[in-house]
Amino acid sequence: MLPLIGAGCNAAEFEALVPASVTTLSGSCVTVPCSFTLEEEYKDKLLPECIPTWKKDKITISTTFKGNLTAYNCTTTLNNVLEDNVQYYLRIDCGKPLRYDFSVYPVTIQIKGLPDAPRLTPPKEPVVEGTPVELGCSAPSYCDTHPPTVMWTPALGLSTQLQQNDTVTSTLTFNASHLHHGNNVSCTAAYYIPSGNKTVTSTRYQLSISYAPRNTSAVGSPCLPAREGGCLNLTCTSHANPAVSEVTWYRIHGEHILKIGTGSSLSIQLWNGNNVFFCEVRNDFGTEKSNVYKIDIQSKLIQNRKPP
Repeated sequence: MLPLIGAGCNAAEFEALVPASVTTLSGSCVTVPCSFTLEEEYKDKLLPECIPTWKKDKITISTTFKGNLTAYNCTTTLNNVLEDNVQYYLRIDCGKPLRYDFSVYPVTIQIKGLPDAPRLTPPKEPVVEGTPVELGCSAPSYCDTHPPTVMWTPALGLSTQLQQNDTVTSTLTFNASHLHHGNNVSCTAAYYIPSGNKTVTSTRYQLSISYAPRNTSAVGSPCLPAREGGCLNLTCTSHANPAVSEVTWYRIHGEHILKIGTGSSLSIQLWNGNNVFFCEVRNDFGTEKSNVYKIDIQSKLIQNRKPP
């Protein structure tokens, strides 16, 4: 909240209550919140036909009056602001005897070279695959008649935009997938200046999606030549977030499945006719078995099929 000038608490005085300063973009507009008081003897002269204007060095400027003057509300939008750090003040003209310049209660208009980057609000809780995700993006609105347009890249789901006072907020909602993990989402605010210019600014966020193991694969590298009693180096890989915490290896022996070791890499001895293996991985969100890895030590052919 910007500081206000003008006491506004002694109704017997001519006073204006306005911010000390407000900010906008070059060529855009800006709304100045404003209220005022009059000396008691002039209150009955404040009529609907009174004319409010805003001045800069006694020069009347282009404005759009938004307040209710008879309710002492002088809120006004200043249009096509081009000069930085310039003071403006309110004048009320109701005809004689109520004509008054509130020149001792000015507001300073400051111009930003670039708009502030939008503020991106990440999910409140860790995101798990299959659950809904909500991202928020808030951008300052310097001109209420030309608010920024907020866009998401990529467009992962449904987005809604809401304008409240001097802020525009967009909410993006989508269902989390492991395919989203590690991807960047950008929130962009595009400002269209009434004079015809366009300014764009953005903020980026990297998605983190927790998911059970996927695409688990078992591969082997035999010590050549591949023969009974020789060695086989097995490697198990998987995509998961968080990373897998357990890797267990199994050998299929006829109708039996034998546990033969743990770890992402394992060295074992080849048997004649029983060289069929697979791995199983686990993290906090689930488990997955790999493909079956088979090596024929007679033909030295490697085959892959699904585990039983």
